[in-house]
Formats: sequence, C-alpha cells, structure tokens
Amino acid sequence: MRYERVIELLRLAIHLQGSRGGLTLADIQDEFSVSRRTAERMRDAVEVAFGPLETVDADTGDRRIRWRLQSRALPPFLRVSPEELTELETLADSLERTGLEERAGGLRDLATKLRAALRRHSAEEFDSTLETLMEAEGLAMRAGPRESLEEGLLSLLRNAIKAGRVVEFGYLAQWTGRHSHQRVQPYGVLYGNRAFLVGRTDWANDTQLWRLANMSDARITDETFERDPTFDLQRYAKRSFGTFQEEPVEVALRFDPSVASDVIAFLFHPDQTVSENDDGSLTVRFKAGGINEMCWHLFTWGDNVTVERPSALRQRLAQMCSALAVHHAA
Repeated sequence: MRYERVIELLRLAIHLQGSRGGLTLADIQDEFSVSRRTAERMRDAVEVAFGPLETVDADTGDRRIRWRLQSRALPPFLRVSPEELTELETLADSLERTGLEERAGGLRDLATKLRAALRRHSAEEFDSTLETLMEAEGLAMRAGPRESLEEGLLSLLRNAIKAGRVVEFGYLAQWTGRHSHQRVQPYGVLYGNRAFLVGRTDWANDTQLWRLANMSDARITDETFERDPTFDLQRYAKRSFGTFQEEPVEVALRFDPSVASDVIAFLFHPDQTVSENDDGSLTVRFKAGGINEMCWHLFTWGDNVTVERPSALRQRLAQMCSALAVHHAA
C-alpha cells in the first residue's frame, strides 16, 4: 500500500472516531474525493486495522447508514501540529476581542491541555515553532460589538441546556429599555456579531431570542422541561440573514461584473445559489428573514448590488439610504 493511502486511512479513522454523528459513505466520498466503491474499501480497511465500526442512529427521515469508530488503538497515532495550536490561539484572540472571554478562556485551556498531552522528544523545537507562528499571525482591526457578559453566564446556560432545566434571569429590553424577569426553557446559544440565548417561554408560542449581554443574575431552577424533539438550532438559524427572526422571504441580489470575484468568495447564506448572467454579473439567491440586517450588509456593496427581490427589501434599503443622505447633508 502506498504511503499516501496509509495517511488517508489514518485520517479516515480519526474522522470516524471524532465524528459525533458518524459518517456516511457520501461523507467519505466528499472528504477524500473518491468513488463510492473506493469509499467502501477505505471504510472496510479502517475496520480491519482499528476494530469494528458501530452504526449510529440517524435523524428521523434520514435512512443513510452512519458509522463511527470506538477504538483504543487510535490515540497513539494522533498528533497535534504547531499550526493547529496556532489556529486555536488565533480563534481565542478573536473571541476575546468581541467580548466572549469565557469562550476564549475555554479554547486557551484546550490548547494548554493539548500541549501537556504531547509526548515528543522534540518538545523544545515544537514550542519554538509554535512561538514563531504566533508572532507571525495576528488579527486585523475590525469594527464590531464588544459586549460584556456576566462571569460564568455561558457555563451556567450550557449546564441548564444539558440538564433540561428552566433558567431565570433579569433582562433589559434593547429597544424599550424596560427591565423584566424571565423564565426560559433554554434550547441553545446562537453566535453572530452578538451572542443570543435561544429558548421558549410561557408567554410566547414561538422560539424567542435573548441577548446574553442584556441578561443579569441568571440562575438554574429546579424546574425541568421536555425539549421539543423537532427543534433544530441550525435550521432555526438559517431562517434569518442575521439573528433577527422574521418570516423568510425569497431574496435575489444581482452584483455587477466588477465585483464578481468577491461575490464568488463570499457566503451570504448557507443555502445560497449563485448564477452567472450574460453580461458577467452574478445573481445570488437564498431564502431568509431579517430585512434590516440585509440592508446593513448591502450598504457595504454600495451601487455594485441591485436588489431584484423582494420589493420590501429594495424599499427598505432605499428608505435607509435616503435618511442617511438627509442626515449627513444637514
């Protein structure tokens, strides 16, 4: 067997053991750019080398078989490179810059544990390489919110979500400035420019959002709740262009040929499609809510973008531009 094939099988074994939901044959095909038959051979070879694979229960409606590896033979083959640790440190710096110190601290603790777990004769060389990489990489300054969260809030919410317990907290409404007391069934935390708690409460039929920076004196209660098994956080997030939840609408944006290369490299929405027009312009289509957040982003493209649909987005963008023009002209 060629050396490259051995490396690929080891990579597949790591993916099979590290995957939470298991891998399908299609996942293996995509990851390694191989045919279905080759994916089957690779799966079988991993099983021969590292032990039996177990099947994972799939989500409702997904009939594809998923496999996962539980093997004690794999850990000695795992290696952490200085480049990988640099990624953790850089991400921690990025989170800290946006005010998420608790998440940044968690990543730095992970990086420390990984360094402590390394068993290398060339430890000094490894640390020297890591230090060189950290000195050579940095974060460009970018304007954005830097919010202050109460110490321990993220850990508290994570514990409540895992235990299925209701949380209580004081809340300052962003737009009205009104203080209130909330009792929420926590479903997850949604990260964007700002962090939000996603949950349900007795006074609303639909899932609601609470900005973490506006929460105070949070505590976990003894009251338990049954999580809605049909709720999917990723699907919920895709309903909106940002974090504001509105009824999703069909969006079509046409970008001038002069910015085509930038558009190709830009992700507007996870489910977007991009088509090229006869004049070299590109049309991006997706379905999402959050008209105001779309407008805020479209400002950055100036007159290189034209809103083809919906009309509500085009009108709202025109209103914002007119208001800004009047404000700054004055």
